[in-house]
Amino acid sequence: MTLSHVTREEAVKLLTQSRAGGPDSIEALCDLLRAEIHARQHAPRAATLSRVARLLAPAIAVDEERLDEACDALEREGDVMLNPGGILYATPTRVVAMATSARLFSSLPTRALSKELGRDVSAKGASRTLTSIDGLNEAVAKASGVMVSPDAWAGLDRTPNADAAFLDNLEQRLQWQALGAGSLEKDGTLEWRTWQVLAEGGRWRRASEGRLWWAHAPFGGHRRAWTAGGSPATSVFITLSPEDADRARFALSREKASASMLRVERADNRVTLEVPGWLPRSEYRWLSLHAAPVAESRGLRWQVSADAEPKITKVLTDRLGLVVETR
Repeated sequence: MTLSHVTREEAVKLLTQSRAGGPDSIEALCDLLRAEIHARQHAPRAATLSRVARLLAPAIAVDEERLDEACDALEREGDVMLNPGGILYATPTRVVAMATSARLFSSLPTRALSKELGRDVSAKGASRTLTSIDGLNEAVAKASGVMVSPDAWAGLDRTPNADAAFLDNLEQRLQWQALGAGSLEKDGTLEWRTWQVLAEGGRWRRASEGRLWWAHAPFGGHRRAWTAGGSPATSVFITLSPEDADRARFALSREKASASMLRVERADNRVTLEVPGWLPRSEYRWLSLHAAPVAESRGLRWQVSADAEPKITKVLTDRLGLVVETR
């Protein structure tokens, strides 16, 4: 399916047609961002958020921080791809079938995706689901999509645990692939923060020493780096992908149990899991296939059945070093 660039009138129409939530809901905003990115195929992230905010202005006032949250959710979900340099790319349609439902991942907006597949698509937050899986393979092939197994989509077998061995690998990369101090500051000084693991937990803080660093990029997006101890402005470093930076954060947090708590709340046949921060992509994808995010928790709280909880807990503790705290 080919989409033209989203006009102001189309943006307002998409808002009023949204099936899930009000015009300023996360579902509606995600669909507007999908439509814009899919139509252009690739575009700078900051420019995309600014453009969508301008398109929405006649109908509703939405600040770019809320759009930024929606775009973050789409990136984590896998509906759009953020490449180095802050460029967003459209993605093809991929469908992951579970026992009685299927998850959809695509930059196509929901109404267009539903039409392509010939069946209703439900949206909750950034995630989209099919409850009818009869004849799904044929429908996906007709829509030029592909079926992907749950394990292949998550990619746990292709990613390392967040542990000391992973940190050792970053140290080796630093020896072989180091970039010059300050080489990311060409467009202006960056305000670097380092991941500090304290007794009360891990936090991003301004400091002069640390190994894992993070900063806002001047034109949107973020910079992530690993050093031997100083800021990337003053020390040699390697750049990190979002996946590697998240994995390094959990690997460093293994050093203190209080920074790696997986809080478990049980009520009847449902269990709520609270994770200590954004999960690395593979673990996030795996968890999102087996659990339902709690609304407005921004991916930190998840609900699962009591039967599924032991397996999920084991995966998260083994791979990320989390310590279970039962409430």
